[in-house]
Amino acid sequence: MRKSKYGTAFLLIVAAWLLAPPAPAFAYLDPGTGNAVVYLAVSLAATLLYFGKSFFYGLRAKLTGAAEKTPRSEPSDDLVIFTEGRVYWPVFKPIVEALLARDFPFRYLSLDLEDPGLAVEHSLMRSRCLGQGSAALARAAAVRALVMLESTPNIGTPGYPMPAPRHVRCLAHVLHGLAGVAMYHKNALDSCQAVLLKGDKDHDLIRQLEKKRGLPPKECVSAGLPYLDTLARSARLGGGNISDPPCVLVAPSWGEKNSLLHYGLDFLDWLLEAGYKVIVRPHPFSLKVEPSLVETLRRRLAPHALAALDLEVDNSASLNQASLLISDKSGVRFDFAFIWERPVITLDLPGPNRQKFEIDELENVWEDQLEARLGPVLSLAGFRALGAEAFLALVKETLGTEPARLAALRDQTIANFGRSGEFIADWLIEKCRALASGGV
Repeated sequence: MRKSKYGTAFLLIVAAWLLAPPAPAFAYLDPGTGNAVVYLAVSLAATLLYFGKSFFYGLRAKLTGAAEKTPRSEPSDDLVIFTEGRVYWPVFKPIVEALLARDFPFRYLSLDLEDPGLAVEHSLMRSRCLGQGSAALARAAAVRALVMLESTPNIGTPGYPMPAPRHVRCLAHVLHGLAGVAMYHKNALDSCQAVLLKGDKDHDLIRQLEKKRGLPPKECVSAGLPYLDTLARSARLGGGNISDPPCVLVAPSWGEKNSLLHYGLDFLDWLLEAGYKVIVRPHPFSLKVEPSLVETLRRRLAPHALAALDLEVDNSASLNQASLLISDKSGVRFDFAFIWERPVITLDLPGPNRQKFEIDELENVWEDQLEARLGPVLSLAGFRALGAEAFLALVKETLGTEPARLAALRDQTIANFGRSGEFIADWLIEKCRALASGGV
């Protein structure tokens, strides 16, 4: 079917607008501002072009009675990996390496121009930065593929800016943390057809949620955690040295799950005054959503020679140094205990904070039982009742935990430890082949 002359005219107008020479402007833009303006202009142009074409095809369908045709933003491929960016590269790196080793082609789509995955040069890996914002998520949702592998919860959830991709046969979620699905926002995985889980015990949580919501059963796969394999290699490369004096790493979650918002910062002073080295590592998202807290931590720690604020994307350097971790419901607790085989003190969240998360609708969440085997679990009331002296005594006692006990717990919990990237790559290839042949 020939394109309408009006559609062609629209495209020519947009192209002319993009290519037109700018009028002189006597102004100065610093490099950061200039990049932001250019990015904004490109994103706006892409958004106008995409939705303009969609509007044109929809209008033509109504006027002519023809079936509506949505412009395809990408050619159809069997497999697409979609990621929010550099923070999740440790999740996808082992999978990417295994797919390339098996000579299986795929696309890698990221929302982050600085994603290390975009720097991989290989004929079988077609990489693209989608940009950021609603236009980028619209492009991601328009992808055509048999399988899309992602680590982004909430795709397709009401209120989330990215709808479920209509042209993807199997939306597969891979966990990016050991805490599992219990602390995801409600309905976070409802749109997925497959979930790659850390072990067999996770399956029951998915089935509980499906039963409550009347959802069709997902394919649950005991795949393991590829980012944990990446972290294990970092731990070995780093040597895993324990500092002297002992180092306590404080690594909270972000947003409403951030334990520092509930427990305060005084215990940091207690640790420093007792002679411990203290590293505070806010969640990477805290830099975006709670910058005032990060600045407060910077000022609070600055006067102390034994204190440090870690804002790096890679957390392995801090984990290598630490003898003890203090955190909340963050999955970093399990990373630390299972890779570095060192103990954890958990600061439990107050009950009301759970109401927005899947844990509110789950029974017998095994992570709650498992966390007590990593080290002491403190409630907010219990923490306040301790005081500085008792808290420091608990820290000293916890530092004596035997590493072998934590290693045994890891082996009981994680499937395919050390080779989950290879396992997931094999599963993706088989899933693509099955769907291509008309299977499920």
